[in-house]
This record gives sequence, C-alpha cells and structure tokens, in this order.
Amino acid sequence: MIYVRGESMEPTLRSGELILVDTKATQPREGIHVLRLDDALLVKRLHILPGRRLKVVSDNPIYEPFEVDLAQEHIAIIGRVLASLRWYG
Repeated sequence: MIYVRGESMEPTLRSGELILVDTKATQPREGIHVLRLDDALLVKRLHILPGRRLKVVSDNPIYEPFEVDLAQEHIAIIGRVLASLRWYG
C-alpha cells in the first residue's frame, strides 16, 4: 500500500488516499498503475498503443496525457492499483 500525493488522478484518487498495489502485475495493461518514469513515482491510467508505446493519462483534465516508448524510455511498472481507501471524517 502507498499513499497518493497530488491531484492529478482526481476525482478517481485523491491526495492522501491509500492504494493497494499488486506489485506482481508489472506488465502494462489498461488501467491504473504505479510507475517509475526517470526518477519520479507516478500513479496514472495507462492505455496500450501499437508499437510498444503507452499513453499515460491523468484523470484530472487539467493534466495533459503523454506517450512513452517502452523500448527507449526509462519506465518501470511498479504494479497495478487494485483498490483505494478513502478516509472520511
């Protein structure tokens, strides 16, 4: 489990929420993943594109999606997000 930081995945995931990550799911597929891109740890929605490319999307529309080439970029899929725990109170 890790804490979400930032607003890029709102309203789906909010800053401060705990997320459960399946660290055995390191192959990219459609859905929300934790990934390391260069030195940054990100929680993003992934879309598979042709030619070993990924579209990396934030659910918050103020953040622009971007594409990465799995063959050339320094990217590692840490795991797939299985669930989140939102605190109320």
